[in-house]
Amino acid sequence: MAIRMTGLTSGLDTESIVNALMSAQRTKKTKVENKKQKLEWKQEVWKGLNTKLYGFYKDSVSKLRFQSNYTTKKATSANTSKLTATAKSSAASGTYQVKVKSLASAQYVTGAKIKGVRNSDGTGYDDASTHSKLIDLCDSDGKQSFAAGTKIKIKGTKEVEIAVTDSTTISDFVDKCKEAGLNATFDAKQQRIFLSSQKSGETNKFSVTVDGGDVTGFTVDGRQAISELKSVARYEALDAGDDTSSVAGTTKKDVDAIVEKLRTGNSITSDDVSTLKSASDTAAKKTASSFFEALAEKQTLDDTEVNNIKSTLENDSAYTSLSDEEKTKKLDAAKQAKKEEKAASLILNGNTTTANASKEDAINKLTTNGITSDYIKQDTMLGNSADTANYILDSKTDRDKAVDDKVTAYNTLVTNGKATASYSSSTALKSLGLQSFDGTKEYVESDKSSDNYAPGMVLTKAASTEVVYNGATLKSDNTSIDIAGVTLNLLGTTLKEGATGANDSDYETVNVTVSNDTDGVYDSIKEFLTEYNSILTTMNTYYNAGSASGYEVLTDEQKEAMSDDEVEKWNNKIKDSLLRRDSTLSGIISSMKTDMAGTVTASNGKKYSLANLGITTSATNYNEGGLLHIKGDEDDTEFSESTNTLKQMLEDDPDTVKEVLSGIVSNLYDGLTKKMGTSRLSSTLTFYNDKEMASQLSDYKKEISDWESKLSTMEERYYSQFTAMEKSLASLQSQQNSLSQYLS
Repeated sequence: MAIRMTGLTSGLDTESIVNALMSAQRTKKTKVENKKQKLEWKQEVWKGLNTKLYGFYKDSVSKLRFQSNYTTKKATSANTSKLTATAKSSAASGTYQVKVKSLASAQYVTGAKIKGVRNSDGTGYDDASTHSKLIDLCDSDGKQSFAAGTKIKIKGTKEVEIAVTDSTTISDFVDKCKEAGLNATFDAKQQRIFLSSQKSGETNKFSVTVDGGDVTGFTVDGRQAISELKSVARYEALDAGDDTSSVAGTTKKDVDAIVEKLRTGNSITSDDVSTLKSASDTAAKKTASSFFEALAEKQTLDDTEVNNIKSTLENDSAYTSLSDEEKTKKLDAAKQAKKEEKAASLILNGNTTTANASKEDAINKLTTNGITSDYIKQDTMLGNSADTANYILDSKTDRDKAVDDKVTAYNTLVTNGKATASYSSSTALKSLGLQSFDGTKEYVESDKSSDNYAPGMVLTKAASTEVVYNGATLKSDNTSIDIAGVTLNLLGTTLKEGATGANDSDYETVNVTVSNDTDGVYDSIKEFLTEYNSILTTMNTYYNAGSASGYEVLTDEQKEAMSDDEVEKWNNKIKDSLLRRDSTLSGIISSMKTDMAGTVTASNGKKYSLANLGITTSATNYNEGGLLHIKGDEDDTEFSESTNTLKQMLEDDPDTVKEVLSGIVSNLYDGLTKKMGTSRLSSTLTFYNDKEMASQLSDYKKEISDWESKLSTMEERYYSQFTAMEKSLASLQSQQNSLSQYLS
């Protein structure tokens, strides 16, 4: 910055003069800043309105365009102390007979009291703590039953394993139980471990075993080799493969069968190798499928593609005969198939898109070739937003080699006699006050004769809910059960007093009656109209707002001269007027009112509008702006004394009501969909020109920045000119002084 000489010679108030000269120029910048502020406020108003509109569109409108949502049922129980009931629209009307034989409960295990840790002088035992090492604990006979290398398997909602080392503690064991999905705690005061399932029902039973229970176990080296072998076979990613599941490919059960065979000291055969490689392939295909699904989800369809799909469907006579709901589902399925085709094409052909690319071929290619981090992060794939670790996959060649290497390592141990040993694990859990269990037995006193019996341990097995429903016996893992659209909430059994429960006749019958819920349908329609009116009121208020002419954005000086309340009222006056006579807003209002005022041809051949259902606009207040009223509704101040046509039609002709309302709401849904379509000016799911606003804001910011640079340069020029003048005057004054001295 140049040196400023402010009136030293001339006596002029340079600062005031420059500020006066700059004032007009700064006003130009202020005008741009005011435009920017108003646009930001307008953006905020639109964002809030867009949130309301989209929420209405996504929830209420989307729901009521389907006829199925106009068919609701109610269920009543003859004995609410034993059970209550609710019904979905799919439930058949009628009376059902229910007997409640048992209620679901969780599995509980109370461990026996832990003997403790033998003290240093060998004369007694110290209480166990969370930090006590498992290998130092003693059982009820005073023996240390845990050895380093022992593996405890805990199977809850998932199966986990803890390998006991010299430092493994009670706390470590409890944490592993929690990891398996159990409620687990060690009560230091009671010196007991408490375990329970987090959910009720027989399917949520849990087990705790050591090296397969009483089966001869592996040596430490053998265990390690088996663990590594299961790892390369991707064991944890496999389905269980138990009798109740139907799964494709190799399962955990298949791998477990190999492990059990190896316990007797056998080598791994070529057939076993094939099974292990197949297990790896099965798990890999899961990963490849997950990647494919993520890629398909990323794909977008342009208007041409969507229109082509619609055109193809509409040329199918079978499609045209479907209901609106079925058509929507068919269209959604076709769109998803197109996305999958595009994803498959990317995988099979790179950036080249080809028709009829096979999803299965794409997944098989990924499974065979593997998936790298760089591949995932390509722009044509998932990009940098992807969670890369979820999808990285070795090629089949590398996976097969990993299996071969681990098989060779294990077989070498067998040859050297280091794979298996006669190590009995049956009593290992006794020092924890536990014993091996699979969750199928209740109490453990029956095990007193076995070696692994832990005196004092109590097991309560999980139980399922069991009901007899119209003569059929049904089960559930919860105290509620869903049956053909009816949900029974069970509060107690219906066992007769003094009965044993040996026969169905020992249980009382509770009648559950299912019938049409006209009031429920009416309330749903009323809620929809209330939300519609609320949104329309908001939009009308914005559109018809008073002018804010003469109200400009306050300067800092103006704000300082006003109270906070005055500033807020002033700003709100401007904000409230920003959408006044807005063309975009007008278009949305007009579209919604037009769609709701339309007609629908019912299956009886007659045309209906909302007015035919007793839904109309005000007859007296024309300033409401198209709000809808239900004639005869008790909460409607204008029409409460009228006949309730809607309620009467729901009783007499519910199918017509469903057809008409679902048709009109479908038109509203389509209209709103068009209004928030992606364009050059707006983003997807947006009712206003957000892109245009963002561009304008960017332009304003640049213009303000340009003005700041321009004003700074201008101000410096003024000061430079005044400084030059001051220097000239000073020089002239010096010359005059010299001449005066000479003449004198």
